[in-house]
Amino acid sequence: MATASFFKLQPNPTGEPTFVESFLTPEECRTIIQTGERDIELAAGRTENHQVNEQLRKSDIGWLSPEGEMRWLFERIRECVMQINGNWFRYELIGYEGIQFTRYAYVAGQSDYYSSHRDTVMLPGGTVRKLSFTIQLSDPSVYEGGDVVLYNSLIDTIKLSRGVGSISFFPSYVIHEVMPVTRGVRHSLVGWACGPAFV
Repeated sequence: MATASFFKLQPNPTGEPTFVESFLTPEECRTIIQTGERDIELAAGRTENHQVNEQLRKSDIGWLSPEGEMRWLFERIRECVMQINGNWFRYELIGYEGIQFTRYAYVAGQSDYYSSHRDTVMLPGGTVRKLSFTIQLSDPSVYEGGDVVLYNSLIDTIKLSRGVGSISFFPSYVIHEVMPVTRGVRHSLVGWACGPAFV
């Protein structure tokens, strides 16, 4: 099901973060949230060393299957990754590593969050995560906090789009964090396009 999208692109690729508004419709986002909460086995998110550490990361995550009712989503993301990478980042990519369904909540005075980190990890076969993307599923009116913040330096930060259905892209080596959710629940999808190591 195609949707009209607005690409925040400039004529010359720069490798800076970018996003596509209305990549998914609000109805599609609601369906994914319902499917994720109903069908996906959620577990505590792990840190870069594959450990559960709530001092660094507190959220629930699960994984979408590329088969069955979510196949359309994988296909649409694949096409978008190819277009954005070809026009903007121009990384050598060979595929992407799953799609993670995430839930950050504020419950009984406790905030979910993910402290500053990079997404770069070495994968089997010598490939690495090169291009990270996140899809905003929740309407921003249903929660507070939870901004995804990128750090270009100690004083230069970028907040990713909170628009429902938007998809944001950034290099996986950029330090970023998910700020504490202070009301409600924020749902999102996260993924990584992979390829040979940067040289």
